[in-house]
Amino acid sequence: MKLFYKAPLIGTVMLGAVTLATGCKSYNDVTAHYSSKHIKANKNQIRAQIPEVTELGYIVLALTDAGKNYVNTNSPYYDEVVKHFAAFKNHKAVETLNEDLKESPETFTHFRNGLFAFMINKQNRIVVKTDYRIDLNRVDFRRYTAALNDFMEDSKFREFYAAHKSFYSKMEAAQSQSLSMTSAWSTVGKNKNYTKPFQSYQVIMSPLMKGESSTLAISGRGFSECLIFAESTDKALASASDIKVAANSIND
Repeated sequence: MKLFYKAPLIGTVMLGAVTLATGCKSYNDVTAHYSSKHIKANKNQIRAQIPEVTELGYIVLALTDAGKNYVNTNSPYYDEVVKHFAAFKNHKAVETLNEDLKESPETFTHFRNGLFAFMINKQNRIVVKTDYRIDLNRVDFRRYTAALNDFMEDSKFREFYAAHKSFYSKMEAAQSQSLSMTSAWSTVGKNKNYTKPFQSYQVIMSPLMKGESSTLAISGRGFSECLIFAESTDKALASASDIKVAANSIND
C-alpha cells in the first residue's frame, strides 16, 4: 500500500523557511573535532537535512509519554510511525528516555542536540561522527547508544527510514531552495551571543519535530558553523507545498 501526503514546509517567517527563537541558551552539547575535509566541504554552505540518527531519536521520543509535547502528532507520517513502532513502546531505549524526561524536561534539548553528532556506520552501529565530540553533553550517551542500537535492529528502523527516503529528500530539497547564507545570518545574528556570521549552517529537521526552536554554535580550527533546529512543522501545514510524496508503508 502507498500513502500520499504533502511534504510540510518548516515555517515561512524569517530565514525564508525556518522560524527561530533568537534568545536560546548556549550549550556544549556538540563540540568540534573538525578535519580539513569537513571544513572544505562545508565552508560557505547551508544545508537542510533529516539525519538518520536524529530521526531514530525522534521516533523513540514519539513513543515516550513524557516527550509527547515535543512531537508533531498531526500528520500521516506520525500515524505511520505509531503503526510501525507501537510494539516497541516498552523497549529499553524508550523507557530510558521517558524516565530521564520525567526527571528533567531539559533532557529533551540535550538529547536532540547530541543526536546530530552521531551516524550509522557500515557495520550498522551508531557511532560518533569523526568531526564532532559529544563528551561534554549533559546527556550521557553511553547510556543510550547500546539501547538505540538494539531498538534500531529490533524495530527494523533502517527499513522504515529507507522506505521514506523519498519523502525526506523532497522535504530537504523544499527547505534548501528557500535558504541562503545571507538569510540565515540575518535571523541567527539577532542572537546577541553571535557577533559575526558563521561559515556554515546546518538546518536539522524531522517530520516529527515540534516545540522550541534553537541554535547551537560550534567552532574549531578557525572554522565556525551553526546548527539550526527548526521550529515545529505543524505551524507550516497551512502553507505546505504541493509536492506529493509516495511512501511505501510497512506491511501489516
